[in-house]
Amino acid sequence: MSSFKVLSLAALVAVAQAHSQLLKIQGKAGSPASVGLGVDPNIARNCTTINPCQQDSTIIRDAEIKQNIVNECGRNEIIGNIDIGENTENAIAAGAVTEAGPGEKLTVTLHQVNADGAGPYACDLIEQGNTGIITQNLTVQNNVPGANGFSQEKFKDFEMTVIMPQKFDCTGASTGNICTVRCRNNAQAGPFGGCFPVKQANKQAQTNNAKTIPTKSNIAAVSAQLAVDQKDFADAVAANQNAGTPEAKKADEAVKAMLAPVSSGTFPTQTVPVELGPAATAPANNNNNGNNGNFGGNRGGNNGGFGGNRGGNNGGFGGFPGANRNNKQQKRDILRALRMGN
Repeated sequence: MSSFKVLSLAALVAVAQAHSQLLKIQGKAGSPASVGLGVDPNIARNCTTINPCQQDSTIIRDAEIKQNIVNECGRNEIIGNIDIGENTENAIAAGAVTEAGPGEKLTVTLHQVNADGAGPYACDLIEQGNTGIITQNLTVQNNVPGANGFSQEKFKDFEMTVIMPQKFDCTGASTGNICTVRCRNNAQAGPFGGCFPVKQANKQAQTNNAKTIPTKSNIAAVSAQLAVDQKDFADAVAANQNAGTPEAKKADEAVKAMLAPVSSGTFPTQTVPVELGPAATAPANNNNNGNNGNFGGNRGGNNGGFGGNRGGNNGGFGGFPGANRNNKQQKRDILRALRMGN
């Protein structure tokens, strides 16, 4: 079996477990409803298979964000990296951006495809919309039932409530008054969830001033990122060239054959401790051991990436055990598995 075929199969296993979508977000009464960025309303919601019902499910991993493989809103199978700026502008053009003011509630309709799209979900706020700077954590009420991102529910909708903070200032998008809200669970193979735009109620459109836009970048960070991008460029090109090959399609069919039906059941609703304020956090997964980090096993530790929460020194990719991977090999494996160039 070729190395690319192995990687393709592992990638599909990981993506196959991305099992939730943000279908509708309603803020202030009378305002339009938002839809999760990258979510396609034409995709069927009455099945659990990779095709078609998981194609627009979003996976958001801190390790991939840190390596600049994706931005803060992650990726899905249809479009790859979910570009916050582009997708927000599409929502504005479609008149699909809900509104909310300080302390107001957002009703978020989440579709759980199957087991690991369950709760609890944690949400945070990017007030500048597309800068990648998480400014605040948000309170979530009547969370999606589940424990550590798992339950036995399948193709079922849930409504959770996300509360905007008492003080915030949306300055994102072409209108200068839109924030990005991000929600994700703590499933072992995830995190899964999504992002959506929110217009700050009663704030007129404004023109941003480049001199006042905050940044966390410095010359050392920029240089380090440049080195990573240059080193991985050839692998990214090769991954794009291999996308859609007969081997990749055959791996897709193999993963479908591995999927087992999930029976329905009743699970508790976890209460997620939320520390409101400037430092965004997410619920830790208590099933980890060894050197895993917070939220889906994607911070720190010696894990290889895709598949996450295996303790100690596993190789990653869909939970398949393996030898230690150094950072260079891990980045290349992720890029090959994603089969995309950004």
